[in-house]
Amino acid sequence: MHLRACLPLALLSLCLPCNSSQIPWTSPSTKSTTLVDALNADPDYSSLLYLLQRARLIPTLNRLNGSTFFAPTNEAIKRHSLTNSLWRSVLEDGYDYVPDNVQEQLRQQLFYHLLNYTLSGVPAEPDVQVHKSLLFPRKPFEPPSRDPPPSPPWMPLPGGTLGGEPQRLRLAAHGQVANVGVDAFGKGGAKIIKGIQDAGNGILLGIADVLEPPADMATVISQYTSVSYFQKIMTPEIMARLNSTSELTLFLPVDEAWDALDHVERLYLESEFATDDLRRILDMHAVVQDHVTWSDAFGPALNLTTVEGTNLDIVVTPEGTKIKDANLVQPDIYASNGVLHLVSSLLLPPNALQLTAEKYLLALNCTKFVSLLHSVDLTQLINNTDTKYTILAPRDDIFLFGEPELPERGSEELKRLLQYHFIPGRWTPNKLKNGTLLETALQEPGLNGGRQVLPIQVNSDGKKSADKGIRFGDAGVIGDPIEVNNTLIYFVSRPLVPPSDALQTALPSLDLSAFLAAVFSTSKAELLRETPSTSLLIPHNQAFKRLGLLVSAHLLAASSKDDLENVILHHALNTVEYAQSLQNGSQHTFATLEGTDVKFDRLTNGTSFISSSGGWAGLQAELYPRDLLTQTGVIHELSDILIPRSVKLTVGKLVKAAKGSTMATLVNKAGFDWILNGTTPPEGSHWANESYGSAGWTLLCPLDDAFKDYNLTQLYSDLEGLTRIVTQHLIPSPPTSFKSKEAEQHPTNNNRPLVLDDATYSTIHSASSAYGDIVFQQRSDSKEYVVGIKGARGTKGEADHARVLSWGRSTTGGGTGGVIQIDRLLIPYQPSWWNEYGAPSAVGGFGMLVICAFFYGVRMSSEAPAVEETRVGAAESVKSFIAGGFGGVAAVLVGHPFDLTKTRLQTAAPGAYTGAIDVVKKTVARDGITGLYRGMVPPLLGVTPIFAVSFWAYDTSKQLIFALTPDRKSESLSVAELALAGFLSAVPTTLVTAPVERAKVLLQVQGQGGSERKYKGVTDVLKHLYKEGGMRSIFRGTGATLARDGPGSAAYFAAYEVTKKALTPAGSSPSELNLSAIIIAGGTAGVAMWALAIPPDVLKSRIQSAPTGTYSGLLDCARKTIAQDGVRALWKGFGPAMARAFPANAATFLGVEFSRKVLDGLF
Repeated sequence: MHLRACLPLALLSLCLPCNSSQIPWTSPSTKSTTLVDALNADPDYSSLLYLLQRARLIPTLNRLNGSTFFAPTNEAIKRHSLTNSLWRSVLEDGYDYVPDNVQEQLRQQLFYHLLNYTLSGVPAEPDVQVHKSLLFPRKPFEPPSRDPPPSPPWMPLPGGTLGGEPQRLRLAAHGQVANVGVDAFGKGGAKIIKGIQDAGNGILLGIADVLEPPADMATVISQYTSVSYFQKIMTPEIMARLNSTSELTLFLPVDEAWDALDHVERLYLESEFATDDLRRILDMHAVVQDHVTWSDAFGPALNLTTVEGTNLDIVVTPEGTKIKDANLVQPDIYASNGVLHLVSSLLLPPNALQLTAEKYLLALNCTKFVSLLHSVDLTQLINNTDTKYTILAPRDDIFLFGEPELPERGSEELKRLLQYHFIPGRWTPNKLKNGTLLETALQEPGLNGGRQVLPIQVNSDGKKSADKGIRFGDAGVIGDPIEVNNTLIYFVSRPLVPPSDALQTALPSLDLSAFLAAVFSTSKAELLRETPSTSLLIPHNQAFKRLGLLVSAHLLAASSKDDLENVILHHALNTVEYAQSLQNGSQHTFATLEGTDVKFDRLTNGTSFISSSGGWAGLQAELYPRDLLTQTGVIHELSDILIPRSVKLTVGKLVKAAKGSTMATLVNKAGFDWILNGTTPPEGSHWANESYGSAGWTLLCPLDDAFKDYNLTQLYSDLEGLTRIVTQHLIPSPPTSFKSKEAEQHPTNNNRPLVLDDATYSTIHSASSAYGDIVFQQRSDSKEYVVGIKGARGTKGEADHARVLSWGRSTTGGGTGGVIQIDRLLIPYQPSWWNEYGAPSAVGGFGMLVICAFFYGVRMSSEAPAVEETRVGAAESVKSFIAGGFGGVAAVLVGHPFDLTKTRLQTAAPGAYTGAIDVVKKTVARDGITGLYRGMVPPLLGVTPIFAVSFWAYDTSKQLIFALTPDRKSESLSVAELALAGFLSAVPTTLVTAPVERAKVLLQVQGQGGSERKYKGVTDVLKHLYKEGGMRSIFRGTGATLARDGPGSAAYFAAYEVTKKALTPAGSSPSELNLSAIIIAGGTAGVAMWALAIPPDVLKSRIQSAPTGTYSGLLDCARKTIAQDGVRALWKGFGPAMARAFPANAATFLGVEFSRKVLDGLF
C-alpha cells in the first residue's frame, strides 16, 4: 500500500499488513478505477458522495492508493442527520449554510471513516483489532475562519491533540460479520452490511451507521454511567481543563472508588466551592506527556508521573493490570484529546486531602456562609489548618425565610461583617466567662487598626458545659460546638453585625435621646462618629432635669452652642475603656476630647462615680458600664451630665435662661452686676468690705411676666426702693457643702442652689430689716415649693410669697449659689403699727382681765356665810385646781426646750442627731432661739387644765382614800397611799393630756430631717386629725399616755410628799412655805417620775407622730421599736428628760405652792 506522490511520506507508515486470521472478503461485483468512481456507481452512496464534495475530499480520495473506506449508506446518513445538526444542515440547506470556509468539522468526521491501508478480511476471532484512521484530531478554529486554509484541504496532516498520532478505530467480529468503531471489549460500533468493493485505489465497506469520531474528554466521560459521580462533581472549570489539554492520559476512578473518601470530603466535593480539591484530584489522575499512553504501551512495569507530580506504577500481569493499587477496569476509551482509562480506586497519596473547616461548614449546612466568604476572598480563614480560630457560623436555615439584610456580595461592608464571625484561638465553652469581651478577626480603622471585640453572655444552670446557655453578641448558640483540627465551630442563631458608629449605636436607646438630640444640634456629630479610639459617656434623659432646668435651658439655647459643644466633648474619653478596665483598672483619671480630665472613684460596693473637671461643688455622675460597642470604641451610660471647667455658668447666664431680663436690669441698676458676671465685688466697694468676696450668690429671679403689674419707669427711678427689692432676692451662699434630703439619698442629686426643704435663709436685706429672711416650704397638696418672707403677715400672701418654678446652680463663687426662678416679685415687708404692736397688746390685756375676773368671783363666793363646810371643801378643790394651772405654766416656761429636744431625739430617724446638744445646735441654727419653743402653744393651752385636773384629782383621791378607810389609826397617808392617790390622779388627767400631747408632738417633729411643715398651729393640727380619723385620731396614744402618767404620777406625788416632809425642819409643818424644800422636793419628784416614764413616753411619742396604721397598739410599737433600733431606743431622750425633770418640776411645785399661798390669802 502506498499513497500517491503528493501525500506526505509520514502517511505511508500507517499501512498495516493483512492479518492471517481475517476472513477474506467475497469478490466484488464490479471493478472501478477509484473510490469516487465506486461511490458514484452505487446509488446507495449518493448522500455520502454529496458530503465528500461539500467537504472537498474528492481530490483526497482520488489520490489515495490502497485504502479502506467504511462508507455509510444513504439510510445510515439519513438516520444520522436526524441527530446531527451539521450533517442535516449540509444535506438540506445546500450551499446556503457554510459554517467555515473548508467544512473542517465535516471533513474531520469523514476522515474517521478512512484507513490508509487495505483490509484483507474481517476478524474471525473475538479479539478486537485496533486500527489507525486518517483522523488527526486538532483543536477547532475559534471562531471558525473564512480565510483560506494554511494547507490544501484534502491533506490529512499529522499532528494534533494526540501527540502526532491519528485517532484509533477498533474492529471486532460479531459472528460471521464484523462491527467497526467498537469499544475495548468489542461492543457497540457500526455493522458492516455491504461486502467489499474493490475501487482500484482502495476498498469500500458499506456500514449501517455513521462512525462518530471520539468527542473531547469531558463529553466522553459524560457518556459512561460508571463514572456518574465524577460527572456530578465536574465543574465547568474542570470540564474546560479536560477539553483543553492535549496528549491527556486520564486514569478515572469508577463510582465505587469515591466511597473511600470521608463523608465530609464527599459533601465538600459536591459543593460549588471544591474547585481546588477537584483540580488536585484531577491532576493526581492525569498524565500529560508528548504522547498519549494507550494500554498497548503498558509494559510489565511502567512508571508515569502525573500533573500533580505523583508517580503511577503500572504493572501488567496475566491476572490483570494494576495502576498503583487500583485495578484497570476499562482501558482505552478514546477521546479527541487523549485516552481515558477507568480504574477501581482513587490514586491519591496518603493525606492528600485534608478535612478543613470549610468542608465541615459545607457538610453541616453552612453553604450560604461559605459562599459569602468566597465572595470577599476570606477562604483562608476556613482553610488554614495551622491557625487556631473559633468560627461563629449561621446555618442555611437562618436564610431560609428570606435573607437577612446583608451588605452586597463582594463588598467591604460584607467583609467586615464576616470577619466579625471569627475569633482568634479555640474558645471552648469552659473557657467562656459571662461578660467578657473577645477580640475578633475584624481589624477596625476606627480602633487604630485594633481588633473589634465581641461580648459574651453565659448563663449556666449547672457546672457542665452542656448546661450553659451561650450568646455571642445578639446571637444565641444552637447545639454543641464542632472541633475541626485547630478550629472550633459554633452554630449561631443569626448573622453577627459588627458595631456601627457611636451615634448610630446609641440611637435605638430612647433613654439617651435627649443627649443625642443635643449632639445633632451642634457641629460635633461627625467628630464623635469618626474620631478613633474613643469612649462615649452618654447621660440618661433624666440627667437634663437633674442638672437643673435653668442649666439645661442655658445649654440648649442657640446662643450657648459653644458651652454645649464643650459639655458634649467632655463626655468623650480619648481612649477605649471597656467596663472591665473602668471597674477594676488602676487608672483613675482620663483625658477627654474637650481637653480636660474626668476622675473616676470606685466604691467598695462596686459603684463608680465620675467627677467632672468643672461644675459646682460635689458635681458627679454615677457610671453605668454598658459596653455598647461602636466602630470607634465603646459607649457607657451616666446618671448625670458633666460640666467641664471651660464652661462658666454664671448667675447672669442662668437669669437669661430663666427669662428674667427685667430682674437682670434691676440687679445691674442696683450695682450688683458683679454677681451676674460671677466676679468678686469691686475693690473698695461697700460689698467688698462685707466679707462677701468668697461667697456664692443665689438670686431669686421673678419671670418677666411678674413685672407686668408694676410701673417699671417708676421702679427704675426709685434707686433706694429698687435696691431693697434686689437685696430681698439676693442670698449669700458661703462656700460650704450642704445637701438636701434627696442628695443625702442620692449623691448625684445636688442641682439645687439651696436646700428648699423647710429652710430659712438670710438675704442681704436681713442686715437692715427684721423681715429680710426668707423661708422655703413644700406644699403638702401639690408638692410644689413656695418661698416667702419670714414673719410677714397681714398681706394675705399677695406680695410676700411666690411659687418656685425651676432652678439652676452656678459654677462661680466656689461652685455654690445659682438662680431660683419664681413666679412673683417679693416686695420687702414692713408691718403696720397694728400688726406689730396693737394685736399682741390687746390679747395680753384681755387675758389679764379674764384672770382678774376669775379671782374676783372666787373671792366674792368665799365671803358668803351659808353652808360653810361645803364651801370650804369646794374652795380647797378650786384652790388645787387653780394652783395646778399656775404650776403647769411655770413648768412649760422652764421645761419646753428640754421637752422639744427629748421629742426630736425620740422620733428622729437613726443617725439624724448625735445627741441632745446636736439637737439644740441644729434647731438654733435653723430656726433661732425661738425654735426651741416651737410647739409650746399646745402645752400652754392645755397645761392649765392638765395640771389643774392633776392636782385637783390628787387632792380628791386623797379624800377618797380617807373616806374608804374610816377606821384608820393615822391621820396622815402612808407612802403607798400617797402613790395610789398619785396614780388615780392620772386617770382623769389623761383625758386632757392625750390630745394635747398628740398636737404637741406633731408640731415638735415637723420640719426635722428636711420634712415638710404640714401644720400651721394647734387648731390646724386638731382640724387635720379630725378629718383624718375623727376623735379616735385626736385621742391616739391615750393608752400609752396612761401607761406613762399612771406610774409616773404615783412616783411623782409620793416622792414630793416624802422629800418635802424629810426636808422640813423639826418643829415646823410641811404646809409652811420653805423655798429650798419645795425646789428640792419638786425636782426630786420630777426625776422620780421620768425615771419610770421614759420607755412608755418613747412609745407614746412614736405612736402619736407616726402615720395612721403604723402601729396596732402599745405592744406592737414596742416590738417594732426594739426590732428596728434595739432596746436602747426605749431610753432615747433620757438625758434631756432628766435635764428637764428637775428644773421644770421644781418650777411646777413652786408655782403650785406660791399660788396656793396667794389663794389662801384671798379666800
